[in-house]
Amino acid sequence: MKSFFLIGCLFLSSLVVCQKNTHILPSPVVCIEQEDKLYFDSTISVDFSKISPNLIEQLKILGSVFHKLTFKNDTNSLIKFSKLKNVIQDSYKITINKDIRISYSSDQSCFYALQSLMQMIEKEGEDYFIHKTFVSDFPKYQWRGLHLDVSRHFFSVEEVKKFIDLMAIYKFNTFHWHLTDDQGWRVEIKKYPKLTEIGAWRDSTVENHYTSSPRSYKKERYGGFYTQEQIKEIVKYAGEKYITVVPEIEMPGHSRAALSAYPEFSCNGKQQEVPGLWGIFDDILCAKEESILFMQAILDEIVPLFPGEYIHIGGDEAPKTRWKKCQKCQNIIRENKLKDEHELQSYFIQRMDNYLTQKGKKIIGWDEILEGGLSKNAAVMSWRGFDGGLEAAKQEHYVVMSPGSHCYFDHYQGKGKDEPLAIGGFTPLEKVYAFSPIPQGMKTEHAAYVLGAQANLWTEYIPTFDKLMYMAYPRAIALAQVLWCSEKPSFEEFSTVLHNKHFGFLEKQNIPFSKTSLLPILNFNRSEKGLKFWIESKKSSEQFKVQSSLNARKDEFILNSKQAITFERTSGKNFENTILVSSEATGLSSNFVIHNSPSLGVPVKLITQASPSYNSGDLTLVDGQFGSRPWKGHEWLGFDTSYIEIELDLLKKQKIKSLELSFLKDENSWIHLPVKIELEAVNKNKKYTSSETSIKKEKVLITFSHKTQKIKIKIYSLSKIPNGMPGEETQPWTFIDEISIQK
Repeated sequence: MKSFFLIGCLFLSSLVVCQKNTHILPSPVVCIEQEDKLYFDSTISVDFSKISPNLIEQLKILGSVFHKLTFKNDTNSLIKFSKLKNVIQDSYKITINKDIRISYSSDQSCFYALQSLMQMIEKEGEDYFIHKTFVSDFPKYQWRGLHLDVSRHFFSVEEVKKFIDLMAIYKFNTFHWHLTDDQGWRVEIKKYPKLTEIGAWRDSTVENHYTSSPRSYKKERYGGFYTQEQIKEIVKYAGEKYITVVPEIEMPGHSRAALSAYPEFSCNGKQQEVPGLWGIFDDILCAKEESILFMQAILDEIVPLFPGEYIHIGGDEAPKTRWKKCQKCQNIIRENKLKDEHELQSYFIQRMDNYLTQKGKKIIGWDEILEGGLSKNAAVMSWRGFDGGLEAAKQEHYVVMSPGSHCYFDHYQGKGKDEPLAIGGFTPLEKVYAFSPIPQGMKTEHAAYVLGAQANLWTEYIPTFDKLMYMAYPRAIALAQVLWCSEKPSFEEFSTVLHNKHFGFLEKQNIPFSKTSLLPILNFNRSEKGLKFWIESKKSSEQFKVQSSLNARKDEFILNSKQAITFERTSGKNFENTILVSSEATGLSSNFVIHNSPSLGVPVKLITQASPSYNSGDLTLVDGQFGSRPWKGHEWLGFDTSYIEIELDLLKKQKIKSLELSFLKDENSWIHLPVKIELEAVNKNKKYTSSETSIKKEKVLITFSHKTQKIKIKIYSLSKIPNGMPGEETQPWTFIDEISIQK
């Protein structure tokens, strides 16, 4: 064993080469694979006395999941186990030569070794084989999580178990279970039976996207909940796969389902039904003593169900509208010498923090809980970017990074028109793979407080288990790489293993995962005369049939992969060019429209930079393609500033009649229209300006009768979202798409 360990150390410099060859995902720290193979049949001998009863059971399950393997108890075994001491937490080693030797530091690490071993086994005819290999491995991060919202849409016990099964295969160890929200209370509380009798059910559910107008509803009773016995069953099931379940009980906001059952714990006591609409609601738990005792009594029943150290208490998106008008809330502010309603929320959270600490638990909550101070034990989950995590780490709180920019798997993952409805945003596989829980510039002493990260699956637009799997995979595998690998292979190397090996495994397990990453990519870029378009395919020889309708003139031709065509900008009248691209080889069919104008593909200077979360490049503003509704993140530039300045270069001086700007309005997502727009042309030190201050619609047409080459566009937005609206008192987003010149 020592010689193999030394070989592993010597070959650390060959890390990337090893990872190219291995089938294992997430990729191990060291993997040295030889050409020689070890053959064996479908019945494998194992000395059961060397591992725990649970590991024996998990080995049998894995054998049936990956292959048709069975295991028999035999001291003269093919697979041999030994315990490691004084090594890195959760580390393991696999040595395959004349037999298979697994060395492990804990039962959990042995389970990880078994997962890796099963991924290495291949079949040749009726025989099984595995390459003679040395693996040495351990995880980079302690918290490797996936989140599941069962409040907006409910998933059965068996579906939750299937979700956990796949998590275990890719070495996730934390299941964040979002059990309560406005649209449904999903956990039995025996002291308060109406929480599930009333709060677990809604009479209707909004159809299509939240922003669709007019809205329509599916008038059907919907809901469900887990009994405490079912909760115990799932927690035990996850524990057998070395996954800790972290429950989330939302407070004080996102509590309409609870208040529909017990309205006396709201500020006004008004009876309301469980809403079938997504979003943020003004009615939250009152901060009075009775409401705090109500939630603490609920936690009394929650704590015994979950043996893990953390209880998630939410703490996000709690409008203060009701608190400002509530006499009891105002009395608490005065009695406790609090500054305002924000400090009142901190008071509420601190009461829960202290209560759970007394019960031997630690709280974790969304980054809003930082406001007002926390106990030393409290941890923070950073969702509004990285800033909350950075601040929490500076205050010496443990942090789980979960930024919407990289870790929200309810966002779109492909650009195709056939992608299923999602909330918005754009988080493709590559972006997940590029994520790091340690943001650039974070000091080493602060990085020590980052436990890891997790992806969140909010289910407003995920009504079925099949769609849940489609949205989660393969992005979850990319995140597994981020959280496990000490040094990730390149994205190209990862993609090769993913597509060649793991897509087949997912298909074998009947997982309806996304194959978007296999589809040809439609690319756009500037050309000297306008816009260049080409298709990048996984198969370099692939051909595509292109049908276009240019200014009512139809055309049809064949386009090879990477062969470009150009749309020339007009010198006068604007027109549409509709294009249909199809491939017989892949089944790809994609429609798009180019709105040709004098501004098509012209240079754009972003004097104010777009947010990294929503920055698809400045060409987005002049690519002739209007952002669709419901919105997709890759079609817009998003700015989280109150002032935006953009400069358009028309390449030559020309007379402009007007300029049209396209904005997005989705106040539920904190995206607001601007309040003022100014256009400015500078010619020989003379300024010509036009402005618009009455902005009611998403498309804004501004008259601009000047001759100029360059136009400065100045956009003024609200500095804070008004009280009573989602995201109140925070900086709103401004989303801009197409800028179109009219002559």
